[in-house]
Amino acid sequence: MNKRSNIISKFFSLCAAIALGAVTLQATNILGRVTCEGKPVAGVAVSDGEIIVYTGADGRYSFQSDKTLGTVFITTPSGYRAQGVDPLRPGFWQYVNLEVSQDEIHDFELVREDQSFYSVAFIPDAHFVNEARRDDINRFKTICYPRMKEGLEAAAKKGAVYSVDLGDLTHDIYWYENDFNESDALRLLQDLGYPSPIYGVMGNHDHDGAVVGENVDWRSAWRYRNVWGPDRYSVNIGNDHWVFLDNMYYINVEGKGKKAPGIKGDRSYDSTLTDSQMAWLRKDLEAAPADARVYICCHCPIIGNRKKCELLPEEQVAALNAMGAKFEGGITVYSGHIHHWDLYDCEKYPNLHQISLPAASGIMWETLPEYPLVSSDGSDAGIMMASYCKGAAARYDFLTYAGGNSLLRVYDMNSVGKAYKQNELCRKQHEMFPDTRLWYAAAKYRNYVYVNFWEAFPGDRLEVSENGKVLVDEGRPDEDPLKNFAYELQKVNSTVKHHSAKKSDVCRSMHEYKTSSSNTPVTVKVFDKDGNLKFEQTYRRPLPFNPAGNN
Repeated sequence: MNKRSNIISKFFSLCAAIALGAVTLQATNILGRVTCEGKPVAGVAVSDGEIIVYTGADGRYSFQSDKTLGTVFITTPSGYRAQGVDPLRPGFWQYVNLEVSQDEIHDFELVREDQSFYSVAFIPDAHFVNEARRDDINRFKTICYPRMKEGLEAAAKKGAVYSVDLGDLTHDIYWYENDFNESDALRLLQDLGYPSPIYGVMGNHDHDGAVVGENVDWRSAWRYRNVWGPDRYSVNIGNDHWVFLDNMYYINVEGKGKKAPGIKGDRSYDSTLTDSQMAWLRKDLEAAPADARVYICCHCPIIGNRKKCELLPEEQVAALNAMGAKFEGGITVYSGHIHHWDLYDCEKYPNLHQISLPAASGIMWETLPEYPLVSSDGSDAGIMMASYCKGAAARYDFLTYAGGNSLLRVYDMNSVGKAYKQNELCRKQHEMFPDTRLWYAAAKYRNYVYVNFWEAFPGDRLEVSENGKVLVDEGRPDEDPLKNFAYELQKVNSTVKHHSAKKSDVCRSMHEYKTSSSNTPVTVKVFDKDGNLKFEQTYRRPLPFNPAGNN
């Protein structure tokens, strides 16, 4: 039989097999190729958020999608970065534009990148609102961004650098009133020349409050997807597998909530993952090698250090914990949303490790401009820089806008008491709430040293000593004095209900120590879970309290 006859024979045999149901042809409506420098890259995961397929030796992929989620994306393999849409946005995703019945081609280009050592800057809750009263854009440009840029550029000298927006980059209620949304936030960072590609997750305030009705969670996320991409995706960097999830389910009940221009609902939400996200996540993590370190980035914490540790539905937390059992180090979760530090492991879920970070905006830019930006737990505002290297534990450095790597603040309560006694607003606050706001001018606080130790990782131990004697930590959740001056006191004279004075405030990271006199120095040490010294400093006393300056 000649070659032509052989081909014809095989063709008719295939037709017969199809007719008998022995062979089926795979329908495809999304197809494309993944390349690097024009050459095919095999084994790259490609997904529409539900189905996951892999490129062949020729770099090609194809599959049939219902196109419900509107995007197609790749899981960038280790040693590569997706060619950027622009310097800020890696091009790992594309919009699916045609009807289900129509085929469409989506090609992806990769760039080689040395990821043997890399750094990540985490930016939670920037809350850009473009409001004159808060002066947020100007403060970001002049106070925050220079410090961020310095940290990013220093990290770039050591290896590749990426940034992660942990959600609430903007604030939904101000989109229309102040004409500032996700697209404007992108332009702000582009105009500043932000020096790192950014991966993002969606926060509750990144939804469009003008969208109400059916399927509101998906429909209200239109602008975020247009700027930053899909609500689930993953990236391999070095030996690590990174997953990005939107765990804020927007409800936005029509006609309820605070009234604002353009907003049609109450901007309500649930903290949860959809069934579709959970199904995709299972497939994604099943494909990840067991020796990979796995990191999940999302806006709302999954577990938290409160009476009930589940912050997502219990069945979802249990499922995530089960998924993490495959990996030697479990799953580390990075999140924002709560606007304070919460570094937490829960015995109930040994495969989940939670790192929740304070807002990059401090208290949403509400602190008075003459004071340093602080967060709701009194911590110095800034961003966390993390570095990763195969075979070594991740290293974390918190870069404050005021400069330096800050994990705690020390107060000499004798100096704090004088400041309270001399400040008119402090006295008025005490008169308004004599039984609930702490009056640090009282004699019972004399000779105390307070330490707000916010960056306490699981197993860390704080030690304060005087003349070589370790002092007893009385451990009351007292309020932070600097936060009171920078944020709380301005509410004393406020006539706006939403900004009215609070009758009490709690700082769960505060530690209290009684010293023997007013002028003996104290030494503060922090030890990690293995007993290694990670911080030591001796403070001379009296220690000044300058709330408008650097402590």
